[in-house]
Amino acid sequence: MIKPLIQLIRLPNLLLVGIIQALIYSHMLLAENSVMDWEDFFLLSITTMFVAAAGYVINDFYDAKIDSINRPQSWIAGNTWPLKKVMNTFFIISFLGSVLAVMLALRLSLLTYIFLYPLAIAGLWFYSYALKCKPVLGNLWVASFCAGVVVLVALPDLLRGKSEVVKMDLWYYAAFAFLSTWYREVVKDLEDVDGDKTADCKTFVVRHGLLKGKIMAGIIALLLLVALLFWEVSYTDNSLKLLFTVMEGSIVASFAFVWWAKEAAYFHRSSLMIKGIMLAGTLMLILIK
Repeated sequence: MIKPLIQLIRLPNLLLVGIIQALIYSHMLLAENSVMDWEDFFLLSITTMFVAAAGYVINDFYDAKIDSINRPQSWIAGNTWPLKKVMNTFFIISFLGSVLAVMLALRLSLLTYIFLYPLAIAGLWFYSYALKCKPVLGNLWVASFCAGVVVLVALPDLLRGKSEVVKMDLWYYAAFAFLSTWYREVVKDLEDVDGDKTADCKTFVVRHGLLKGKIMAGIIALLLLVALLFWEVSYTDNSLKLLFTVMEGSIVASFAFVWWAKEAAYFHRSSLMIKGIMLAGTLMLILIK
């Protein structure tokens, strides 16, 4: 019961979301001047994790057929757990998250948050139900959600007109989160092309072929590289510059795996490298003062 649930909600990913948001709050906001104290932030972060967990669950519900082909070793929805149980889990998580969202909205006196939560849940459901297999749109939605997780920490201050609390680094990191997630989503589509074809999931790669999919991945990798270079020039710290250089080199190496890939294993290695780049970006949050 517990192990499938942990796998279904991607608990390690949720904990990483919490860590990233905590680092953003402490390093990319002038926290002492923020409208949120640490208790408010903790509530915001837990609510975000409930949104993400609900998104993972509903995505697995609609991906049951694809996962049975692409990930048989970790296939839960429709295998380890019946689909009805997975859907019930989605409703329970969504309800608990909505309670927390209302509490947060009342604490901050920001009624916007009451409407933001159901919109986020509905958006994740719509992605899993209708957008996931749409060329480009599905990838962009996931990337936008990841960037939104970053901006969400600053939203209470922005809504209160306290933009001076938000450091420029937050916007650089949001762009990094958006582009790195988009890049990884395209590489995952390259890796999962056989399962997507079987499930009649018309991703960009399925519709236009591997070569055009690789070219798209290359364009996004280039945009990510340029974004990091722009971010890098704002620093003189040698430790940060070294980390930027490692990340930039890793982007080039990851695309080399994509371009010369002959089988799915190469795409998988590239996907793992992009994960490493994203984790390095998290490490950068610790070094930024």
